[in-house]
Amino acid sequence: MWETMQADLRGMPRLQVPPELALRLRVKASQALHRNLVGRVRLWMDNVLQPMLLPASGGVLAAVICFCLIMGSLVVPVTKTPDVPLGSPTPPAVLELAPIDLTNGDAPVVVVVPVDAGGRAMGYRVLSGESSPQILHELDRVIYFSNFQPATWFGRPTHGQFVLSLRRITVRG
Repeated sequence: MWETMQADLRGMPRLQVPPELALRLRVKASQALHRNLVGRVRLWMDNVLQPMLLPASGGVLAAVICFCLIMGSLVVPVTKTPDVPLGSPTPPAVLELAPIDLTNGDAPVVVVVPVDAGGRAMGYRVLSGESSPQILHELDRVIYFSNFQPATWFGRPTHGQFVLSLRRITVRG
């Protein structure tokens, strides 16, 4: 039954719409579409933006992928070394001090030690305290067998000096 109805409809003659009537219908439909703001925006979107949506979407997607790849490669690895502020100098420091046996009683010995950029002591000068030959011999052994961290300027090792105060501590127990 359905097929026979379709066949009958196909067999009917097609009527042609006069061109003037078709033009008037199109004009009326266009005027009705342009009466409201939503219709005008929809028409503008269809005519202007729709041809650009696919290229623009592809461009945005490519930009996001490139950004992610670039930012992923710029990740700073975590290190165990402390960050040194580049703009300020840092003084030299004692890394390891050799054992010392002071026999000068309870009076401290204050020494100025210049350190080169390699972290080696370049001598010393006694500022206060006893400076007997036995004390000077002990100071020679302590200063020259100790390890020092050099001073830095803008993150680079440089020479510097520091003050070392040595005192005998007696522990009884």
